[in-house]
Amino acid sequence: MPTLDQLDEQLEAIRAKLQLQIVELVDVITGDLPTFTLKQIRRAFIEDVEFAEKLSDAELTAFKSRVHAFGDALAVEIRASLLDDMDAWWGKAVPLDAGGKTLDGNPAIAAKLAVIAPKIEAFIDHEHLSPIEISYKTPAYFIQGKYAPGMIEKYWSQLANLRAAEESRAIVDREERKARLAQRWDEV
Repeated sequence: MPTLDQLDEQLEAIRAKLQLQIVELVDVITGDLPTFTLKQIRRAFIEDVEFAEKLSDAELTAFKSRVHAFGDALAVEIRASLLDDMDAWWGKAVPLDAGGKTLDGNPAIAAKLAVIAPKIEAFIDHEHLSPIEISYKTPAYFIQGKYAPGMIEKYWSQLANLRAAEESRAIVDREERKARLAQRWDEV
């Protein structure tokens, strides 16, 4: 039977691997956000014919510059939000989503991603474009050679490994405590 120290080392190794996977996944998600933002605002621009036709080329250039700046800032904000608390990714409150290809099974992370669409909608409103409905989902296509759904599956798999290791540690800890109590009983 492994010792608590060995199990603690195993847990740290799993968490370190999981953290690397999470950072890589967040990089893919946030790497796509400027493009996602641009596509949504472009769609709103094209839909709002009256607004779009009023803009001169110089005004359109300035508008697109604001869109790019907003998309970049949104990516930075969401990246910071997603990485500010690793417990949101692997804490005990995170339910296991066996075989999940989305992050919807993790309520804390899903909530952090859920702010993306309203923020883009608020930008559209601020720019006086007609509102459009936006729904954000993690990208389901390759980005810089990486495929988010596959990365998400690995996240859930690694989280299951972490849970199993935590359970093993809890069992060994309890057995060692019981052995100490039995020894104490016998000695007193």
